[in-house]
Amino acid sequence: MTKYIESECVELKRELIDEVKSEIVAFLNSKGGTIYVGVEDDGTIIGFNDEKTKDEIDLKVGNWLSEAFFPKPSGLITYEFNEDNVLEIKVAKGDNKPYFLREKGPKPSGVFVRVGRSKRKASEDEILKMILKSHKYSYEEDLSDEQDLTFKELSRAFEENDIEVSERLFNNLGLKNSNGYFTNLAYLLSDQSEITVKLAEYDEGMNFRIKKSFRGSLIKLIREVEEQAERLNDVKALVDGRSFKRIETKSYPGASIREMVMNAFCHADYFIRSNIKIEFFPDRVRICSPGGVFNASLDEIMNGIQTYRNPRLVHVLDKLGMIENFGTGIPRTLKSYENYFRQPEFKASENFFIVTLPNVNYEFDDSINDSINEPINYLYIPVNELGSRILALIKAMPGISAPGMAKILSGDDDSINLFRIKNEIKRNLSPYIEHRGSNKTGGYYLKKEIR
Repeated sequence: MTKYIESECVELKRELIDEVKSEIVAFLNSKGGTIYVGVEDDGTIIGFNDEKTKDEIDLKVGNWLSEAFFPKPSGLITYEFNEDNVLEIKVAKGDNKPYFLREKGPKPSGVFVRVGRSKRKASEDEILKMILKSHKYSYEEDLSDEQDLTFKELSRAFEENDIEVSERLFNNLGLKNSNGYFTNLAYLLSDQSEITVKLAEYDEGMNFRIKKSFRGSLIKLIREVEEQAERLNDVKALVDGRSFKRIETKSYPGASIREMVMNAFCHADYFIRSNIKIEFFPDRVRICSPGGVFNASLDEIMNGIQTYRNPRLVHVLDKLGMIENFGTGIPRTLKSYENYFRQPEFKASENFFIVTLPNVNYEFDDSINDSINEPINYLYIPVNELGSRILALIKAMPGISAPGMAKILSGDDDSINLFRIKNEIKRNLSPYIEHRGSNKTGGYYLKKEIR
């Protein structure tokens, strides 16, 4: 006996009512699925035991497949009564989207999509996207509505890479079509581009610290956004609990920020009238770009499958040395976080791709993982080089006095004296060390023993 549970790809219906037709359309326009008719929402089996009823249902579904849908879903739908006497309608994902109810036409009232465990009407924009995708429409190869374009930013980038700007170059790169008209790719790279990137930083109370909009040629946008994002990638100091050497750690390690920002620019669906958004929260950064995963599933992308929504744009940026054209963005980002507990998150919907990178310095504690394999305790201690040397000395020589420190440390650096050492202890090190004994014979000890 089959266990019936509704899910993203399973729908349960008590009876074969007309609503089942819209469920079929939704599966055709989405990822496919199975509809079980003769089952309650809670999975209770009702079934159809009467042969006459089965014959009537069989005839009804057959008529639907012949008359109810457009385009005809030939070979995409099969149906039969299973061992529980439940009608099982299997629907494959269609290639000629949008599929719609013939009586309603290709408009929201006739076009449905599957979202989670339910269906909904498709919007007019979604219907248009389905039509364009079915006809293998390429936004970057289509003619730009704006033909009066200039390319100061792009030309400067070519010159920096010793690439001669010419009519032939524009044709070869796809900035102009065979008739000499500018394409949308040219528009994206032109000085007239109105593509916008929004960047914000919030405090703990979700109040804006920074709120900026960048607009213009993608070349200019990439540089400005990268610079601002790197500026917000704070560096904090860790002190090795054994050597007391300072280890500086970026909030977003390695090239993770840059890789994911470039990923957003390269794979955004610029046909969608939406913006790339980069939001810095105290504990994370979220990068949202219009357009879901292109011609693949998220699992396939995570496993190294490469797809390109904007192959010509990727080629131009690769030629300018702004990216590595090998689809390494996500693998390199994951590599940057391999020794940290919190990991990046990737989410994809039909219209958006969202990356969340955790801030590895947020609420730092002794248990955080680091790139050093040996299990060493770390303290987050905002101290300078002199402070680190004092801590290391106390670690090695518990009970040492301030004059004793001055005698040892001044031997390596004659700028270090007793006054500087006492001042450093008073201003920065009191949370971590303590003085025991009298002022004359006592010395300094670590407050916290670190193994």
